[in-house]
Amino acid sequence: MSIEAPIADWVSIPDLYDDPFPIYDRLRAEGGVHWVPAVGRYLITSYRAVHETELDQELFSADEQGSLQIRAMGHSMLRRDDPEHYLERRAWQPVLRPGVVKRTWTSVFERNARRYLDEMAEKGQDADLIWDFAAPYAAENLREIIGLHNVSQQDMQRWSQTMIDATGNYADDPEVWAKGKRSFDEVDDALDEMLRWHATHPDHSLLSQLLRIPDYEMPIDRIRANVKMTIGGGLNEPRDALGVAAWALLTHPEQRAAIAADPSLWQAAFDESLRWIAPIGLYSRQVTRDAVLEGVRLPAGARLGICILSANRDESLWPDGERFDIQREVKPHLAFGKGVHVCLGAWVARAQVADIGLPMLFRRLEGLRVSATRPAEVGGWVFRGMLALPVSWDTVRDESAEPERAPVEGAAPRIAVVGAGPAGCFTAQALRRTFPSAGIEVFDRMPTPYGLVRYGVAADHQGTKSVAHQFARLFAHEGVRLRGNVDIGAGLTVDDLRAAYDAVVLATGMHADARLPVPGADHPRVHGAGRITRLLNAHPDEPAAPELGEDIVIVGHGNVAVDIVRMLTRDPHGLVGSDVADDARERLNARIRTVHMVGRSAPERAKFDPVMVRELAGLDGVRHVVHGVDRPSDSGKDARLDAVRALADADPGIERVRVEWWFGLAPTSVDLDAGRVVFESARGEVVLAADDVITAVGFAGVGGADPMAPEDGRLAAGLYTAGWLRRGPRGTIPDQRIDARGLARTIADDIAGGRVGTGAEGLPVQAGEVDFDGWRRIDVRERLGAAPGRERAKLRTRAAQLEAAGDTQLLLPTEKTVETRLGADLPVSILFATESGGAELVAEELRRALGEAGDVRVFDLGATTPEQLDRERVHVLVCSTYGDGEVPTSARPFHASLRGGTHDLGGLRYAVFGMGDRSYTRTYSRGSEMIDEALAACGAERFGEYGRHDAGGPLPAAEAALEWLQGVLAELAEPVSVHR
Repeated sequence: MSIEAPIADWVSIPDLYDDPFPIYDRLRAEGGVHWVPAVGRYLITSYRAVHETELDQELFSADEQGSLQIRAMGHSMLRRDDPEHYLERRAWQPVLRPGVVKRTWTSVFERNARRYLDEMAEKGQDADLIWDFAAPYAAENLREIIGLHNVSQQDMQRWSQTMIDATGNYADDPEVWAKGKRSFDEVDDALDEMLRWHATHPDHSLLSQLLRIPDYEMPIDRIRANVKMTIGGGLNEPRDALGVAAWALLTHPEQRAAIAADPSLWQAAFDESLRWIAPIGLYSRQVTRDAVLEGVRLPAGARLGICILSANRDESLWPDGERFDIQREVKPHLAFGKGVHVCLGAWVARAQVADIGLPMLFRRLEGLRVSATRPAEVGGWVFRGMLALPVSWDTVRDESAEPERAPVEGAAPRIAVVGAGPAGCFTAQALRRTFPSAGIEVFDRMPTPYGLVRYGVAADHQGTKSVAHQFARLFAHEGVRLRGNVDIGAGLTVDDLRAAYDAVVLATGMHADARLPVPGADHPRVHGAGRITRLLNAHPDEPAAPELGEDIVIVGHGNVAVDIVRMLTRDPHGLVGSDVADDARERLNARIRTVHMVGRSAPERAKFDPVMVRELAGLDGVRHVVHGVDRPSDSGKDARLDAVRALADADPGIERVRVEWWFGLAPTSVDLDAGRVVFESARGEVVLAADDVITAVGFAGVGGADPMAPEDGRLAAGLYTAGWLRRGPRGTIPDQRIDARGLARTIADDIAGGRVGTGAEGLPVQAGEVDFDGWRRIDVRERLGAAPGRERAKLRTRAAQLEAAGDTQLLLPTEKTVETRLGADLPVSILFATESGGAELVAEELRRALGEAGDVRVFDLGATTPEQLDRERVHVLVCSTYGDGEVPTSARPFHASLRGGTHDLGGLRYAVFGMGDRSYTRTYSRGSEMIDEALAACGAERFGEYGRHDAGGPLPAAEAALEWLQGVLAELAEPVSVHR
């Protein structure tokens, strides 16, 4: 049912200019779609409605008839739809790509920031931060990017402001039009001169690049219109973003203090300021046919005002949206737009504001504050920003001779890390980078290193286990010492370590299975998922595997539960290349006929990785039955629901085993003597037949101990915890890398502050200690004993491991790094699919990091067809997620071609690194998953761990991707022959 648009005749343009937010609050509360007579268009104010208009250019066209922007600036790409828009965007994009920003423009921004901060400092107290720094800084940066060498930054400011004013001239003020027209003509004159100059004087600028596009010559009228558009948005957006962010931090001292303590928050401050007050507050769209938006009828030809300022404070996403908070939960603001018109200059703005302008401003002007005598002013609604920001400061810091802080070359502490699993190894890695000269020793109670990677990761997921190659480099090439078979807590104590080392890090993890808190959970046929995983990985401390019955209930829907059901139901062919303990698996699964997978949540809130669930859908002989879920209809809008759909649609062939999926069930009792488990649900009691129960409800410390450290991991100066022992049993293996960096900074601060000394001598070699070469002998023995189709046969007892570690007759293979493996025998093609440039930047960084060692090439999926994929090359896909869980626009033809079903890509090997924002809980990395699924459907084979990067996290995407790539490529290395 739809209604006519309510009329908001109480809205006035002066009120919108002064403070639009109370007006927008009311409009959202009354539905979010209104006819506003004062503006002469429908204002779209709710987040959901704005988001919908951005993702459907066929219905909500940017090519508005009678557009104010076209009158003010000419018909630019912002007022065109695809395919015309795409041609112009592609021509504009090369100079603004993130790699070019980093290589070419960052140094320009640094120079200009220093220059205009110096000039503002010379002006003295009560200078205006907007007009003495932010505006000239943004104008000069843009002037150099465009290549308008014949004008000044003052010209750029005047042109930008007058054309922006004309674009927002909804009051139809003739003086505003006259000023805009003068600037319009002046820009044309300057362009005519500079285009002739750039024809014979090429440089890195936009104008030079436009003249050298090999397959497209942009008409002069379109160059002019798009340059004017760039002068408008490309100047006012970074100027106002910088000004608003500075004002927000100056008036929120607690937020400023948080950044001082953690400079990585500058990016969060930038994004939060854009959400809080978006520089571009409104843009126009036109409805191409009769439509209904949020229940409101819109006639064909209706003109819309898309209110970004309002959408970014929608209480359905941000209950306290009026508050500035850099540490709020990350949710996707719309300041850069979405869809095909997502801001081309986003990387430029982020670099000049978040990376350079803001940090330098607050670093150099010590004691910076808003003037006590002149007020700050903010205004606007089509465009909104600071009109004035008078400031004062105490002193100006001279940074010309300040040294870099890290790495800490002179400090040489001796550090003991207890635990050689992922948390311990990542901590050692971060400490080595922080302290190049430190003595770092990693202890483990087992003769073998890598902890969770060796014994806790599913035996058939060798891609995830490949992170061990990174850890091996620590011990083989980076001077970190492995000290295995040393049990801290048995003979040696933590106090012994503290007496012998400058710093001690406890990273021993949480290995015990959490108990299911219901009656009957202590029955001997209730097994923890952690124990089952260790049995399948041949852990020497585990007794013989039990023989499970025909009906199994697995409680939990997380990734560990998914691993268990896969390992228990997969046919032997699917285990080729694994290191599974075959005898344990045979005892566990020989009788299984039905597995019930039971979880409390609905599928869209389940904890499983949808990629792992899709893997289950492809298992031969396994039929999946899904209970209690309405069949989803909107494919692609929720990755978890899509994965559940894949389960229901899977064709297993001849059924060997059935997996019954239950959602929304909570266990109430276990009665295995009666062969049943009882659950409660919204629909009443559910009773499932069960011979055995496997609980996958988390982990606990030994004896039920809880995590033992405050947030920063410091128990005391010189004593720290890492990983699950610090934060509890949550987070993935890559998450431990991020935590390790923060812990290394904490230790560095303690040493720099004199709270931790240096010069400790460490402990001597302990009886029975196994070093890294000893582990390598164990590794050789296990590989020599591997059955056909297996990676290794793990030694089952400590005695056998210690015997192998001491067998000097075992010849150790030559250590090879990933870089030496990347030769002519392993050519790599890096394919990127991107919307705003992030995936391209990562692809270029990977090429630079690996390119000199081998044949590494980069391809844009937007210019690639499936026929061009070469089976002789390894393919690495780096893919962002666009819009509401979709493939990036440029890669859609490639994806559509794959889905056409005519391509045979058998023999093609590829790995995937998905980029997304975890705040999009339903569609995080979905774009990469959709291409992955299409490649697999054409017969290509994915190898290695499925890599992901969260844009809201602290680890740079390129760095995370490089470490991931080194691991997955190491998996492809030919096994080194070993012999006695």
